[in-house]
Amino acid sequence: MMMNPNRKHSTMHTVLSATRRSGIIFLAVLAAPAMASAAVGGADDGVPRLGLDPGEPQSPSPPPAVPFGVHPAESKEYVLDFHGYLLLPAYLGLHERVDPQPGQSSEVLHSPPLVPQNLRDFQYTGVVPSPWLQLNFIYGNSTVSATVIVAGTSAIDAAGYYDPVAQMGVNDAYLTVNVTKWLGIPLQVNVGALTGRYGAMGGYDAGRYGTPLIARTNTVGETITGSLKLGGDLFLMFEQGLGGQLGRPPIGLVPAGWNDFANANVGATFVNHAHVGLAYAQLLRLGFHYLTAWTQDDLADGGGGQIPDGRITVLGADVNLTAGRAGHLYFGATHTWATNASTVSGAIEILNARGGPELVANYLGAQSNGNGSLTIFGGQYDLSLARLVFGQWYTGNSPDVLISLFGVGAKVSSQDPAQNGVLKLKGGVEATYTFQSWMGVSERFDHVREDNSDSKQAFTSLSSRLLFHTGWRSRNEIALQYVYFVYGSSVEALTGYPPTTEVNPDRQVFSLTGTIWW
Repeated sequence: MMMNPNRKHSTMHTVLSATRRSGIIFLAVLAAPAMASAAVGGADDGVPRLGLDPGEPQSPSPPPAVPFGVHPAESKEYVLDFHGYLLLPAYLGLHERVDPQPGQSSEVLHSPPLVPQNLRDFQYTGVVPSPWLQLNFIYGNSTVSATVIVAGTSAIDAAGYYDPVAQMGVNDAYLTVNVTKWLGIPLQVNVGALTGRYGAMGGYDAGRYGTPLIARTNTVGETITGSLKLGGDLFLMFEQGLGGQLGRPPIGLVPAGWNDFANANVGATFVNHAHVGLAYAQLLRLGFHYLTAWTQDDLADGGGGQIPDGRITVLGADVNLTAGRAGHLYFGATHTWATNASTVSGAIEILNARGGPELVANYLGAQSNGNGSLTIFGGQYDLSLARLVFGQWYTGNSPDVLISLFGVGAKVSSQDPAQNGVLKLKGGVEATYTFQSWMGVSERFDHVREDNSDSKQAFTSLSSRLLFHTGWRSRNEIALQYVYFVYGSSVEALTGYPPTTEVNPDRQVFSLTGTIWW
């Protein structure tokens, strides 16, 4: 599939990393107010959620972080809290040179590897790690707090060239007001620039594929989150949000690396979303989701004012089942309608595709004119064998085998004949054996079919990892990884800036990754 020159330009520089951390079992975060908690940088504020907290990284799956000093959500006075996440991989792709000349090796080395792993495409599995650095600063008390998240996808000293887009700077900044003590029910209001992620397949993250199954929002505005106790252990959860964007690419802007190849033909976009769900004790959470993003901007086509307004609407539902020693199961399904969507900006993401331009480039096709629909379904099941056998006697301080099964599918309906009816599928399995407090091993298998009817567009990856820790429940990891790819004859990787040149992808990838969260 050819890439639109205005799309996100590199897996190395995606907004979110997607290295998977194997198998920490889901702990029913959103089941009840007393259970509500967040991973890195989140607050145990007593308000259950139907999506990931804005402060949580998308890719790791750690338990909630230990507060730095006194957590703002537990303090009457203003205090400072600090959390973070760091993932930095050293990696290379190995491939054979087609026609080596004198003085040239028969093998070539690429960094980053040339593999079909663009986060914005359906082909993405996250089996090859990508850099992600995140610092969360929280200042406030149990009633009001401010959160600023600084993030980046590169370290300057190690970069081969300076890319300002990789130094993202302030990624989120928002004010949180918790009015629970006045209303008597858990209720929280966020105002500012923040991320919304719905359809998280993992316990504390977006799942093995690093992809919110329902949708993602990137807006500045408000989000109201709350719950009501219906009786016993049954709770009603709700969330509403409305937001836009701080700016749009101005007329005449030339797409270039410094502006992340911005598309000046998209309009000012707004997103309205509402979510409702039921939670029963620590066992079950059922959610229903509605999101609509629209633009009605007379500057969307360069000021010509001749194109119709664009809209992307999403309806979805998902279920989380936490069965104690039997593990955690997630399943979700959603339907997305696109109407003249080419001018809808990245205020909304569908399967990580930013706005209408990438939805067209990756799914609907160039001849769709931004019209069509996408039916998406997916699931993930995580199981700890030690917990299954020993139940409540297992504390996490002894050997364990963690197993995860996961998969996603997408059916396209489009006015573009080449894309209409295409069914995209991907699935995998991962097993991790931690046999010492300081060491474990992991094996992972993934299979991706860009078009289920064409095996030439399919590929398979086999990954082996050695994992090193400083303790059974440590918050750090060093991983040595080897990945082998088997490609169909039509599978190609993209290179260039922006990547538009198709090349034969690397078949072997080696990586050394250091990860820590606090």
